[in-house]
Amino acid sequence: MKNNQLNKENIALKYSLQGKITSFGEIIKPGFNFGTVTKSGTPKEYFAVAVLNKLYPLNISTENVLLANDVFLAQYLYRYIYELYTKVFYIFSGSSDEEILSRLDNFFKNNDLKITEYQDGIKNDFIPPKFKERHKEKYKMMSRFAHPNIESLNMHLGKNSDQQFGFLVPTINLILWHNVAIIKLFSDLKLLNLDKNIDQAKLVALQNE
Repeated sequence: MKNNQLNKENIALKYSLQGKITSFGEIIKPGFNFGTVTKSGTPKEYFAVAVLNKLYPLNISTENVLLANDVFLAQYLYRYIYELYTKVFYIFSGSSDEEILSRLDNFFKNNDLKITEYQDGIKNDFIPPKFKERHKEKYKMMSRFAHPNIESLNMHLGKNSDQQFGFLVPTINLILWHNVAIIKLFSDLKLLNLDKNIDQAKLVALQNE
């Protein structure tokens, strides 16, 4: 029978990652203290609320993936969150308030673009240096695993729990990095009073761990 127990080092790392995931949920919880927002009256805030309401359960799903050592489902979570991050930064990197509102309107109308169009539409000074190149490759790799091909089918074959966990760790760290980046952007834009309601020092520290 296959041994599913992680080694001591990985058990410690697992608890550390779980602590980071839990911390993210606790840090963003005060951010839900906002007033009334509407799509027509306050579209930026309305969009931010929709994203905030999505990130909280996604964070819970990330913890479940970690506890189950589910390297396969982690790929789907990362892919979803990366695409969400890309769309958020695409929308708010518009060169003017009018362009931002236009991009939001297109999003609300479900006028979706290709992921590469979203990626290329983000201003280079809006994200970390060389971010696009590094993360495009990670996204391509994760996307390959999100389909029933030989790579995804072989993901669990002949690999013990520690080997699978070794693949899971960077995926979860990427998920957390993107989650924090989205909330940090909303805070910088002073949407929903997140800059005041969320502890920014704890938020940044979580991303830098």
